[in-house]
Amino acid sequence: MSAPPLVVHRAAPPAAPKPHGRSVVTTTLVVTVPAVLAAAALRPRSRTGRSRGRSS
Repeated sequence: MSAPPLVVHRAAPPAAPKPHGRSVVTTTLVVTVPAVLAAAALRPRSRTGRSRGRSS
């Protein structure tokens, strides 16, 4: 009896990820920067200097 031929299966190489148009960094900046600017714009202003008896 002869041994059956040895069959070696190779795994397919991993497919390269397709670019989605924007990188993760770009998407993060596009979402984060407007949020930070909006938070800065909507932040209540400090009132130091206005309540020292001056009337305008």
